[in-house]
Amino acid sequence: MAGYFVSGLLGALLTTLVNARGRGPLRTQLALLLGGVTAILFTTGSVFAAADEPTATLAVRFSQAAAVWLPFFGVRFAGALARRPLAVLSRFTLVTAPIASALALGTPFVIAGARHYRYGYAGVPGPLYPIVLVEMLTLNALPVVLFEALRHEERPLERRQLANVLAASGIGMFAFVDVLPILGFDAAPVGWIPLVGAAGGLLFAIVRHRFLDIRMALRRALWWLFSTALAAVGLSLIVWPLATLSGGRRVPLALVVAATLLLMRLWLGLGQARLDRLVGRRKRDLDAEMAHLTDSAATLQTTEELGRAVDRFLVGIDRRLAALVVIDPSGRPRVTASAWGSVPAPARASPLLGELFEARTLVWRDQVRATSRVEIERACVRWGAEYLGPLIDGEELLGIVAIAPKVGGGLADALELEALDRMCITVTAALASARLYERLRTLHDELEMKAQARQVSLGKALRDLRGAEQRLVQSEKMAALGQIVGGVAADLADQVRGVHSSVAEVRAHTETVARAVNDRLDREPALADDELRDMTRDLRPLLDAVGEGGRRALAIASDLSRFAPTDDGDGVTRERAPARLEELVDATLKLCAGHLRQIEVIRKYDSGLPAVAVETGPLGQVVLNLVLNAVQAMFGKGTLTLSTRHCGGDGGAPCAELAVSDTGPGIEPEVLPRIFEPFFSTKGHTLGTGLGLSVSYGIVERHGGRIHVESTLGVGTTFRVQLPLV
Repeated sequence: MAGYFVSGLLGALLTTLVNARGRGPLRTQLALLLGGVTAILFTTGSVFAAADEPTATLAVRFSQAAAVWLPFFGVRFAGALARRPLAVLSRFTLVTAPIASALALGTPFVIAGARHYRYGYAGVPGPLYPIVLVEMLTLNALPVVLFEALRHEERPLERRQLANVLAASGIGMFAFVDVLPILGFDAAPVGWIPLVGAAGGLLFAIVRHRFLDIRMALRRALWWLFSTALAAVGLSLIVWPLATLSGGRRVPLALVVAATLLLMRLWLGLGQARLDRLVGRRKRDLDAEMAHLTDSAATLQTTEELGRAVDRFLVGIDRRLAALVVIDPSGRPRVTASAWGSVPAPARASPLLGELFEARTLVWRDQVRATSRVEIERACVRWGAEYLGPLIDGEELLGIVAIAPKVGGGLADALELEALDRMCITVTAALASARLYERLRTLHDELEMKAQARQVSLGKALRDLRGAEQRLVQSEKMAALGQIVGGVAADLADQVRGVHSSVAEVRAHTETVARAVNDRLDREPALADDELRDMTRDLRPLLDAVGEGGRRALAIASDLSRFAPTDDGDGVTRERAPARLEELVDATLKLCAGHLRQIEVIRKYDSGLPAVAVETGPLGQVVLNLVLNAVQAMFGKGTLTLSTRHCGGDGGAPCAELAVSDTGPGIEPEVLPRIFEPFFSTKGHTLGTGLGLSVSYGIVERHGGRIHVESTLGVGTTFRVQLPLV
């Protein structure tokens, strides 16, 4: 009996605490459930304490009327906790509970009377009691529902909630042992024990999981209870002998009471400091964690490191960093750290930023549900956060810190809220410093990159200048060699002309001498000599061969003189003469015949193409450069095609086109736009100076024409020279 009343008082106290300090969607359901358990405990205790049968019958009926509501309260609480409507059970208990309660309280159909056992009275079942018993047994469906929800729950915090409540409901099922005396079994009245266990389990689950944080109050209450009980035991050992010795007289008894009060006061005075240290240990721990965060934040350099430091601080108070959102100077929010991995960042123009800037303090998720701050609630759901803290520096919102719920559940108390506010201030200062450092580091990196790029550019320019210097030296050598070749060709032409004229005279003299020798031999047969006649007969072919060789040498010297360098300075008037492109090409092919031994040369000339007014020497140099480039591209083996044709130039003006095609490997697309640049060469320093195509481009442009290239990798290259017709 005493157990029922004591546990009922404890249940009433817990119900009062839940109503007074409870928050969240489970508060009402838990308060009703604890209130129902409390009513059952008190009424059941009254049954066992009844003095006669009528009183016991009335108490049993009140107890039964309260018990039939317990399944309804349990279904509502389990549905809210498991986030399932449980519509069928809820409707069933909502209909049956008031009917069963009315029948149990006002009629003998549920409880017919009371019978006496050795421990007190118990109810006698009426004809409808089995139906009411079935209604109460629906409470057994709750462990099944909670177990099914636990199997499909993947979130760690929710799994912990469901596991604790499932254990509490399983313990509470043993309270049905109090039904055994009503059914006629002589069972001991121990149903208050599982009910107290279930209520304590439920309270523990809710306290630990987001519902009510009364740990500080419980610590203080338990300490005072323990200290008072310990002092009472100790003082009773002293007071009892003194009271016995006083014989019940008033003065000694008053002295004993005064001494007891003084000793109690002394005990509390000595224990007060220890109590404060014990109760204030959590505050000191939070202060130490905050000091460590402040020291760490002062040396951090990036927002990512700041996010990790904040997460370490929150882990110390059983929380995690849901998201640290940093707003860039451009106004773009980005998530720099999160314990959940990748979480979405708010938009640049999100109303969330305005709502948080307006709040300016730490915002709790459940506080905004009754207000118009919809974006804050959505952000809490999106990031899995319980608190949002705006990081405001003056009139500028630097970012947002989203704080996750406690890993073990429960709400924050005053100390923890104060610590979270201080954390937001520290993070704001650190974020401002980190932003400044990131700007400085970005500028430093940009300067480093520019310095490296400038260094690379200067190095490349230096290499290009050195290469250009070498090419210029080689170009000067080639120019000097060209001048020498031009002079040698002119001298050779003069000498060959002299030899050619001398051969003509020798031919005339030889013919005279041959006729004289033949006449003499005819008059004097005795002098006839076959060898002399053979020599006389061979003189004419030999002289013809010498003359032909002189003619060829003169043609070669004439061809060489065409490629002698000329004065290309601006303002110099150059003589142009009509020339046929095919003759100029043939002359060039004769000049480089030694390079064409393994080259198949194909000529496709347009016989109707008129002569073109050109500078023979420079244009021959263009053809020579194109032919030699083609030969080098084919590595001495392949097909060289030279063709001429009519074409329409820029603006539709008639022009003559010379095309030089090879079957080489082709030119890379990225190299193609640079082939006419001075000193650009893909053949290496030993095969070219990089000036041939550049000089050719200038010569063709000076003639009023244009030169362009067409190339296909693996097929070949074609250079087209277009010259205007006279």
